[in-house]
Amino acid sequence: MILVNEEGLILSLNRPATRLFTSSPSTLVGTSIFELIPTEEFKKNLNKKQKSGVSISLGTKQLVGNISFFENDPYRGIYLLILKDLSPIQVLQNQIQELNKTKQLFDLILDQLEEGICVIDEHGTILFYNRKGGEMDALEPEAVRGKRVHDVWIVDENTSTLLTSLRTGRTLNHRETQFTSHGKAITSLARTVPLFLGERRAGAMEISKDITEQKQLAETIMQLQKQIKGDTASLSSLPSHKNNTRFQFENIIFSSREMAQTVEQARRSARSKSNILIVGETGTGKELFAQSIHNESPRRNSPFIAQNCAALPETLLESLLFGTAIGSFTGAVDRAGLFEQAQGGTLLLDEINSMGTSLQAKLLRVLQERKVQRLGSSKVIDIDVRVIATLNEEPLQAIAGDRLREDLYYRLGVVNLEIPPLRSRKDDIRVLIDHFIAKHAELLDVSVDGLEFDIYHLFMNYHWPGNIRQLEHVIEGCLNLVFDERTISYDHLPPILKNKMQQLEQTLLTEQPLQYAGSLPEQIEKLERIMIEQAMKKTDGNITKAGEHLGISRQNLNYKLKKYFIYS
Repeated sequence: MILVNEEGLILSLNRPATRLFTSSPSTLVGTSIFELIPTEEFKKNLNKKQKSGVSISLGTKQLVGNISFFENDPYRGIYLLILKDLSPIQVLQNQIQELNKTKQLFDLILDQLEEGICVIDEHGTILFYNRKGGEMDALEPEAVRGKRVHDVWIVDENTSTLLTSLRTGRTLNHRETQFTSHGKAITSLARTVPLFLGERRAGAMEISKDITEQKQLAETIMQLQKQIKGDTASLSSLPSHKNNTRFQFENIIFSSREMAQTVEQARRSARSKSNILIVGETGTGKELFAQSIHNESPRRNSPFIAQNCAALPETLLESLLFGTAIGSFTGAVDRAGLFEQAQGGTLLLDEINSMGTSLQAKLLRVLQERKVQRLGSSKVIDIDVRVIATLNEEPLQAIAGDRLREDLYYRLGVVNLEIPPLRSRKDDIRVLIDHFIAKHAELLDVSVDGLEFDIYHLFMNYHWPGNIRQLEHVIEGCLNLVFDERTISYDHLPPILKNKMQQLEQTLLTEQPLQYAGSLPEQIEKLERIMIEQAMKKTDGNITKAGEHLGISRQNLNYKLKKYFIYS
């Protein structure tokens, strides 16, 4: 603190003020403040008014000052200057800025990793969640950071690997398969470790690796090894059927009219030699249909060979399909391709839209000429092979996106079979649940009567992006958690379905209560009309999509539109 008169002469100052100017009170009293702080801006602030927050530079020091004016008599007055040294605060601010820059740099580095990383603190709050983790979980990293684990995932201390590792102080290793909103199965390998600061448990970290491609490649390699070795023992050990097949039409579980029509079309197509294109989402059972068609056809005693076109690079897939001759490339040997191996039988090309368009052109030539030529060979081999191809998207969309050649589509799609998704044939859910419970309960040695009512309601209203494959995985997963319970309950569900169930309950709580007036049939018709109007509005009048949303066929929806005089 410094007292100065109107001319700027120092009248008095305290000890901290003298340290600012590195001098003694005796030498500073009587000195002009303008000599010590020689700036015009400071001089302007001494104008008989109150001033606060005045910025003052003093050598390397940065000060902030408050100026107060007091009148001694009608003609004269004094100023009180209160100065604060901000230099230590600025040092701390600079250090914080540097730490923030370093943190941002580490965040950028961790975002480039191909492993998902999630870090929580001792309270279960998410401190860090990187880009790859967000891709695997379909979440935005920025929306996750700072939230508690319970608020992001439907878990508790026993079901969350992060919270379990934090609570127990143990490292956990586990493998998990989950489905995205598009029905794609993702298999991840995760390691969860507790984090310690000295002896104190400060948090936990989970590192997840997407091993979906490695898993597919491993399965493909195993399949190729069996084909190359001609492992007849493995073929004979397959249940009931021959030629590397396991399924017949009797193995297709359904009760809906839509599936009955599809199965009947497939049975009829089995009698011919024409190529078949099966269209259906992931997990609807396309290979099951392909094997059933083969076993119903005159080719049933000949080979059935399946190849997933998405599992291999194009160059390897080409040599696998057409075979190789010695010298075609380094290390090449005389080896029959899949077309030759399937001679007289059926070749299933799964996910044909994953095959490169240049290889599709070569495939088209083989289908047209019924001849194949090994890579590096001049010999042409006649083939008699029926090709069944599958698509996991609409053919016209695949053509528009340059994932399927239009001419190949017409060559393959002599017979077109479309397998409806599970959400469009909900009548099948009940019989499939019973079938999968019976199948896996016996294998796991548990006894379960069925689902609790609210769980059954959830299953009937869930959209099942992974279709029947996902339903079976969920049932099997639930049965693994059953101990002595007689029914599958909420506690047995995977996190994604627990989350969906909570959403349904929240929706029911926020919905307006029904007004009960009139008879039950009248109320049912009223509710049906409202649901149909909402579905038509949501799908912009598309009857097919509205039918899928409502879980009824297009024909049934058309009837109800006419019944209720609803126009699209």
